[in-house]
Amino acid sequence: MSNDNSACAALIYGPEEHLIDHLAPLCELMQMPLIVTEEEIALLVDKYYPNVDILLSDYLVVAQHLVQKFDVIFYSMPRDLFDEIFFFAQKLLRKKVHTIWCPHGNSDKGHQILFMEALQKEEVALVYGQKMIDFMKKKKVFEQLKAHVVLGNYRYTFFEQNKKLYEQIIAKGVLGKLAPAEKRILYAPTWQDYEKSSSFFEATPHLVEQLPENHNLIIKLHPNLLKQDPLKTEALLEKYRNHPSVLFLSDFPLIFPLLQIIDIYIGDMSSIGYDFLTFDRPMFFLNQNRKDPEDPGRYLFRCGIAIEPQDYSKIYRIIEDFLQFETRDYSQKRKEVYEYTFGEKKDWPQLRQEICQSFKVFKDEGLGFF
Repeated sequence: MSNDNSACAALIYGPEEHLIDHLAPLCELMQMPLIVTEEEIALLVDKYYPNVDILLSDYLVVAQHLVQKFDVIFYSMPRDLFDEIFFFAQKLLRKKVHTIWCPHGNSDKGHQILFMEALQKEEVALVYGQKMIDFMKKKKVFEQLKAHVVLGNYRYTFFEQNKKLYEQIIAKGVLGKLAPAEKRILYAPTWQDYEKSSSFFEATPHLVEQLPENHNLIIKLHPNLLKQDPLKTEALLEKYRNHPSVLFLSDFPLIFPLLQIIDIYIGDMSSIGYDFLTFDRPMFFLNQNRKDPEDPGRYLFRCGIAIEPQDYSKIYRIIEDFLQFETRDYSQKRKEVYEYTFGEKKDWPQLRQEICQSFKVFKDEGLGFF
């Protein structure tokens, strides 16, 4: 597919399943293919994003194939890493492939460690809204950009456009595996990153064993949890696998189709919390590493109730009390944070045109050559 006379594609290099729900909708928006190097990723994209054209490329040939065929690559890795992988192919073919960075979530990680600083060599970036722009400015990786495009909540727009398909998938793959319930709770823990953000191993036993009657608990596993500590994770899954009201979701990249059926959100530092703002429903945050109330990493916590590790055993009592007395203040705060994070909705023709316009910064240099 060519856009604005430049052949473009998106790239998932390696077993990075958590990137699928961010890059696959972008591929449908831009009508461009998705290059992947793992068969498992290709199968997941084919199953859950059937309109996306998948190019499965072997690690040995992906560099030459990508550089030969494409001028612009959308990705979620830093430019330094891209050049490390594709430098020799670009040099050999005497062609520079330009890149556009796409975010893979809007979590509050990275304030206290080097994180966003890795984007200091990007030329063009896609951002959700003003919140991400402000964070990039704070990390001094915004000023060097030649262009940026505000996406808004484009993944929710993608869901709305494919709602019938995804409601069928949820009915069969999620609701069909659970007992009927009055309320559905989603627990979406992050993985154990450099900031030790994950609450999964500490909180899961409390959440499962104390689950109230007539409630369903859906636990969406971050793909990196299974890679990081497979034995410990699998042991926990096996322990609770036969619970009729609990469902562990793995190899399931969809976010918004799942969030639509959820009544209560429980998270820690996962970016899914920002996605859940779309629905303005009750939110609870497990403060696993005991962040101070003034810590910028707790920004989203203002949209609900923070729960300390020593109180995990009382989580459902806390939730019940909150639901009885929740005021409009929390709803108003969720709406304000949503607006700051995503801004106004953009229709897809407008958004596609803005992204294509950003290609012009590459052409001013002489697109495609060293």
